Amino acid sequence: MQVIKNYLDKNYFNGLKDKILGKQNNFPFFFNNTVAYKEDEKKLTDFYFHHMIYEDFIPTSDAFSLVGPIINKLEIKSLLRIKVNMYTRTEEIIKHNMHRDFHFEHKGAILSLNTCDGGTWIEDKFVKSEENQIVLFDPSKPHCSTSCTNEQVRVNINFNYF
Repeated sequence: MQVIKNYLDKNYFNGLKDKILGKQNNFPFFFNNTVAYKEDEKKLTDFYFHHMIYEDFIPTSDAFSLVGPIINKLEIKSLLRIKVNMYTRTEEIIKHNMHRDFHFEHKGAILSLNTCDGGTWIEDKFVKSEENQIVLFDPSKPHCSTSCTNEQVRVNINFNYF
């Protein structure tokens, strides 16, 4: 696992963040009633919102054009998936279930769009969400997200790739 602060050029990062979280409020997010496993869908606190950018070998959103510089910087040879995740504020930090994105070794990156007290557990290590920070790791290893308590939302962009 590698954590890199101030990963993107500040102007590019601010433009990206503004497109997704800006005052225009026109970036679409979609409700998902479980974070990790379908059997968790009956838990009232196990949900999040997402926006799929790339899946099943094709771009699934116009937002694909926004992440080109990140794809280049990560030197991605082949994409599996890109999605934006939004976790809402909770009274206490909720740690979602550990999971594996895919059950084969590959590369992953989590780019935080805002700073908050939530974060990602990768096996037994916690990485707090910090604006413009990227976490590089193998998402076939157990990991999980959390909610946050000190901001309205916690938002990141997840990349799965080779």
